[in-house]
This record gives sequence, C-alpha cells and structure tokens, in this order.
Amino acid sequence: MKNAIDVLDDCGLRTGEVLSRLDIHRLGKVHRVIHLYLFDAKGRLLLQRRSLTVDHFPGALTISVLGHVDTGESSMDTVERELEEELGLSPEKVSIRFLFSYRRDAVLSDEYIDRQFNDVYAAWGDFQLSDVIADDKEVSGVSLVEFAEFVGMASDPGSALVDVYRDEARDVAYFLSKQISAKRVYTF
Repeated sequence: MKNAIDVLDDCGLRTGEVLSRLDIHRLGKVHRVIHLYLFDAKGRLLLQRRSLTVDHFPGALTISVLGHVDTGESSMDTVERELEEELGLSPEKVSIRFLFSYRRDAVLSDEYIDRQFNDVYAAWGDFQLSDVIADDKEVSGVSLVEFAEFVGMASDPGSALVDVYRDEARDVAYFLSKQISAKRVYTF
C-alpha cells in the first residue's frame, strides 16, 4: 500500500495494523508524525504557508516541515524525506537534532481525527530562500523570521501561527533559547 502508515498503540508502539493516511484520520487511529523547525545560518526560522489544497489548515502559516511517518520509516527518515519533498533541500546540507516527542489529539472534522505522536526536530543549514523549491501541492510559500519574532508568535494567541502548533512552538523556543544563551549553537 503506497503511503501506508503504521497504527500505534497508546504508548507509541506499532500494533501491526497498517492503514492509508485517509483511513488513519477517518478512523482516528494513533500514528506518528514529524515536525521540523529549520533555521538558516543567521538563526532565522523558516515558516511555510500551507497550500490551499491541503486537507487541514489550508492557507495557514505553520512550521518549516510537517509529515506523516510511513510504514517502515523512522521519524528521522521522515524528516529527511519531507525536507526534500516539501522544500527541495538536501538533508546532507543541514544539521538535524531531535528535541522531544509528545502526544496530541485533535478533532479537526468528522472525517479528520488527529491522534498522533509528534516527534519534534530542529535543524540548521546554510541556505537562502531562493534555494527552497517548495512543493506547491503542500506549500504555497515560505518566509524567514528572526528568532525573537518566532518566540513572540509562540506566546501570542493572536499570532498568525496555527494554534495547534503554539504549545509545541513555546517548548521549542524555550529549549532553543536555553541553548542559545549557553552559547551552545548548532552548526551545519
């Protein structure tokens, strides 16, 4: 089955059941996704604007890269695949670091029930916006924001950032702020 996804138990372990992305959400089955926060060499965060044709949050401002973990993939495999698919950037040109994982359940509609483990990553690379080749089926545009602006977006309920990512973004900002203040800056 192309684009098949492993169904997980409540602890995040595979059950052996495999479903399509459509069925995973229609049935509200637990699964794993990745969220990647990509920073350029100047420490600015790349944000994406979702395509108007995607099935959730069309046209919304969201984090750098999002993706479902396919059957047989690790979440790191998915980060690397989605970085290339969504943004056209080679994973060899960025330094990727796992930050944390958490579970979130959200009912977006009767046919889109999101019950997922989110594996959250940060990455740093030397790229320009002109290097990004966005997949127009998923991404309608990209922009770079200063870290301080990102921190503000994460803490402001009225910001343009999609609200389901705001709690996560606050934790990302918290952990990365600690590393920046300790001068533990990650390089590519």
